[in-house]
Amino acid sequence: MEDLTIAPPVDDQAAFGLGEMLGRRQTFGMISGRCSAADAECLRRMRDQKLYRSRATSWNGFCPKFLGMTSRHANRIIRNLEEFGPGYFELAQLTRITPEQFRAIAPAVRDRSIQTHGGAIALIPENAEKIASAVADLRRDAAVRAGKKDDRIDAVDRRCEQVVAEIQRIADGKPAGADKLLLRATIRKAIVSLRMADLAMGV
Repeated sequence: MEDLTIAPPVDDQAAFGLGEMLGRRQTFGMISGRCSAADAECLRRMRDQKLYRSRATSWNGFCPKFLGMTSRHANRIIRNLEEFGPGYFELAQLTRITPEQFRAIAPAVRDRSIQTHGGAIALIPENAEKIASAVADLRRDAAVRAGKKDDRIDAVDRRCEQVVAEIQRIADGKPAGADKLLLRATIRKAIVSLRMADLAMGV
């Protein structure tokens, strides 16, 4: 079992800095996957500078108790920051792109925008639909360059990006009552259906 024993503060200034980080609203956003580059940098500082020692004796014990995630998840976020930089997190907040998908289109993401044949699209919530479409186009282009192309899969991929973006916009509006229950039921139904399709393909 992981050691969750609270350690005495190792440094008053470090303890204060850690408290400020934990108090940031964005830190809690990491639990739902909406992690910003600033949040990822906070995680890296907590781990690398061992700021967590003012609250717990180990990084493994600190993460689930104070961050609501495993140390493995936290380390993965830090690796994404180190490999991709802030661009990945800016795009992931708008499209839920995976690290593997981002890796294929990384050269097109720079200066807080995504570069397409039609120009640059700023990475802001108002452009979420355009960004989803641009990501789908870039991924298709990457697949073509890799010698893989299936028009049906490409069409489904584009629609999925758009549906996920729309669901996220609705969820961000914090629906209540019957609307919340309906949205949650819709999401769970989709998850079950997609999981069945995934299993049907086999290994």
